[in-house]
Amino acid sequence: MMLTSTDVLPCAPLLGEWSFDCGLVVVDRGGVIHTEGSVNTVFPFASVTKPLAVYAALIAVDRHMFDLDAPAGPRAPEGATIRHLMAHASGLPFEAGYASQRPERHRVYSNVGIEIMGEQFEEATGVDIQTWTDEQVLTPLGVVDVEFDGSPAWGAKGSARCLAEIVREWLNPTLVSPEIFREATSTQFAGLDGVVPSYGRHKENAWGLGFEIHGQKDPHWMSTLHSPKAFGHFGRSGSFVWVDPDLGLAAVFLGEKPYDEEHHAKWTDLNGRIVACYRKNGR
Repeated sequence: MMLTSTDVLPCAPLLGEWSFDCGLVVVDRGGVIHTEGSVNTVFPFASVTKPLAVYAALIAVDRHMFDLDAPAGPRAPEGATIRHLMAHASGLPFEAGYASQRPERHRVYSNVGIEIMGEQFEEATGVDIQTWTDEQVLTPLGVVDVEFDGSPAWGAKGSARCLAEIVREWLNPTLVSPEIFREATSTQFAGLDGVVPSYGRHKENAWGLGFEIHGQKDPHWMSTLHSPKAFGHFGRSGSFVWVDPDLGLAAVFLGEKPYDEEHHAKWTDLNGRIVACYRKNGR
C-alpha cells in the first residue's frame, strides 16, 4: 500500500535550498511523517541498490536457499564467502581490474563483490537477484515505482516516496526473521579499518550485510545525533537512506545530480536537523 504523508514535523522545512531537483521523505514506524521536494520523481538509486539487493537475498538465506558462509566462488579471493561479499570484507577491489587482497585484511568497499554475490545467488537459487527482489520485496510491499533491472551494486531507480516504503520495512521487518535482520544490521568482521567513500578512512569501518553501520564514524554523512546502531547507505547518484532503530526513524533523499561538493557540505547537517526535529517534538 502506498504510504501517505501526515507532515507532522512542525520544525519543517528541513530540506533547505539545493541547486537541483531533489526530494526528502522521513518516516517512522507509523508511516510517512514528512515530505519535501520532488518525492514522486524517478531518480537513480546508484549504490542504495546494494542494501535492497542484499535484503532480498537475505529472504532466501532465511529460507535456507542461500548460504551466507558458502564460498564466494572462483572470481573471489581464496577463503572469501557470501558473507564477506555482503560485508565488503572479501578482499575484492572497488571495481574489476584492480588488485585483490586476502579476506578480512581491510574493509574495501566493492561494487564487484556485490555483483559476484548476485551471480552466486542466481547459481544457488536458479532465479536472478533482480527478479527475486521484485517478487519477494517490491510486490509484497506494494512498491510499484521502483525499477531494478541492472547491477545489484547500483542498477535500481525509483521515487523517494516508493523507496521510503522499502526503508520503513527496515524499521519493522516483516519479510525476514528478526534473527537474520539483527545479523544484517550488526557489524560483521569487527575491527576492520577502511575508507567510507568521500568521508575518509575510519579505524573501525563498521559494516553489516549490505548496510553501512554508523558506529562512531566522524566525519560521516549521518550526523553525530544518530545512534551508533543507525544503518543505511548512500550512492554516487546523490542518494541516501538511513534507519535509526533507537529512534524508530528513517529518511530517504534522492535527486537529479550526482554526489558532489554540495551533498558533502549539506548532508550531515540535513540529517542532524531531521533527528533534532524529531526529538524536539517528542516523537
